[in-house]
Amino acid sequence: MMPSLTCFKFRFTPSWPMMLLALLFFSLFVRLGFWQISRADEKTKMILAQKTQEKQSPVRWTSKEKLPLQYERIVLKGKYLSQIFLLDNQHHKHQFGYDILSPLELDDGTIIIVDRGWVPGELTRRVLPNIQIPKGTVELQGSAYFPSKNQWVLGPALEEKGNKMIILERVDDQLMSQILQKSVSPFIIRLDKQDTHGFVREWETVSMPPQRHLAYALQWFAMALVILIIFVALNLKKEK
Repeated sequence: MMPSLTCFKFRFTPSWPMMLLALLFFSLFVRLGFWQISRADEKTKMILAQKTQEKQSPVRWTSKEKLPLQYERIVLKGKYLSQIFLLDNQHHKHQFGYDILSPLELDDGTIIIVDRGWVPGELTRRVLPNIQIPKGTVELQGSAYFPSKNQWVLGPALEEKGNKMIILERVDDQLMSQILQKSVSPFIIRLDKQDTHGFVREWETVSMPPQRHLAYALQWFAMALVILIIFVALNLKKEK
């Protein structure tokens, strides 16, 4: 007697709510993956731009000329104002501190913010660093840096501490213009290390390397694939 053979058919019967939910998460994870790829490309270009500009000789810049390029090395001459901005939540070797931002006024009245480097801070913020302001006309050189406009701030953007010291949560040229009652340029100068009026100057070009963004992209794409597999598995039914 021949054994009976049982045939099975598979039927794909997803419900509309499950289909929409799966489509939503699949699209979200794919989009996040491509966003990480674009961030990796952006970081790669930033690193290449800095390396290219480092090889160039610094040029003297005035407000009559066009804005410098990102990381372009320039020479400025002017006087430091008495106002001091402390950029909050800056760390060096796992120690809390501030970046010292000093307004430099050029001969034509243009204000350029100079990042003079990092100093250690006190976590309670009750004791602020004692910062000396160079007197008279100074000539300095450094790298032009355009801060990102996409910075999120939780809480107040500034905190006044007296003695013309203000703690800032982010570099904001419009906010500093309001405080100084003068127009501030959209870029800052990261002071060269050989300048004697600076502090610790070890800025990172990017906080996260391109390779890590690509690794995150791979994770998002993998999660999208998992969503697709689960969706198919839950809705593929076997029938005799």
